[in-house]
Amino acid sequence: MHFSHEKLDVYVASREALVLGTRIAASLPRGYGHFADQLRRALLSAHLGVTEAANRSGADRSMRCRTARAEAAEAAAALDGLVVVNVITAEHAAEVRELLSRVYAMLTKLGKLGT
Repeated sequence: MHFSHEKLDVYVASREALVLGTRIAASLPRGYGHFADQLRRALLSAHLGVTEAANRSGADRSMRCRTARAEAAEAAAALDGLVVVNVITAEHAAEVRELLSRVYAMLTKLGKLGT
């Protein structure tokens, strides 16, 4: 059985960000567990939020898009924080940040359709 949201580009992009970002979280050195946990939580929340938003309508869809969008931004900020403190390189974070940027933009448009 397939769900309708699985066909959406925003779902595919958030899923890929979750997969790649979780790999980064798992590769972090000892002592950075707080970053790993925060990154995993934000990535998963963004991904699940995409699904919730896609299956709602009206103001409810808009609200859920804004929430999922905020989680995508939080995940991107967590990756940026890891770059700033020299735990990972910008190149290492770039692919996930690009996916999250796409998710953010698509959720912005999807949220406007909900109103």
